[in-house]
Amino acid sequence: MSSSTPSQPPLVHVIRHGEALHNVDKRNRDRDPPLTEAGNRATKGIKVSTPDLVLISPMTRTIQTAMNLFPDLADQSSSSIAVQIWPDLREAHDAICNKGVARKDLETRFPQFDFSECHETWDYPENTAENATARAQRVRLRLQELSKTYANIAVITHRGFIAYLVKGRRFDVCERRSYRFATEKEENDDDIRKGKHCETLMEQNFGPNVLILHKRKADWEIARDNF
Repeated sequence: MSSSTPSQPPLVHVIRHGEALHNVDKRNRDRDPPLTEAGNRATKGIKVSTPDLVLISPMTRTIQTAMNLFPDLADQSSSSIAVQIWPDLREAHDAICNKGVARKDLETRFPQFDFSECHETWDYPENTAENATARAQRVRLRLQELSKTYANIAVITHRGFIAYLVKGRRFDVCERRSYRFATEKEENDDDIRKGKHCETLMEQNFGPNVLILHKRKADWEIARDNF
């Protein structure tokens, strides 16, 4: 795994999954829809650097996106990339397309991954702004702890949840942006910590552990930040 230094902060690369069936067919009433053919082609065509750790929402479309981006994940026994499946990365809307499947089903279809953090059945609480905000806070805290060990972390998740996780405009399918954690001084700046939720347009506190959009300023950043 890579290591970071004071001049080279650890980076978190947030990626929205590729186009899935429900993105093109609003009448789709299936649980956990997979990527479309176009979604598979698009995610296979994205050129990204290899991260040290990949964190994935336990949905078919996010897992497929991860495997298309990083083909080595097809065989975890030979992959140098660490992978964790986090239920907290699930979507923040309760449409049928955002209802997942039982843990056993995921383990059968994707045996190379560890789904031990997932519930045996998809019985997570209904989404509210309050619990989505709490989930985003938990995710940022875990990410910051992991960033002490991993210098490049890829997070593959969903548009609605990303809106609670980081500030900025809405993510398109396949879109990815890189972030660094705020300094202590930045954490105390209301203009950095607070902003509008890109979908509800309500004021939101994006702390603690604020993620700031990473801007390339030096050669080492360009080399490391190809997401």
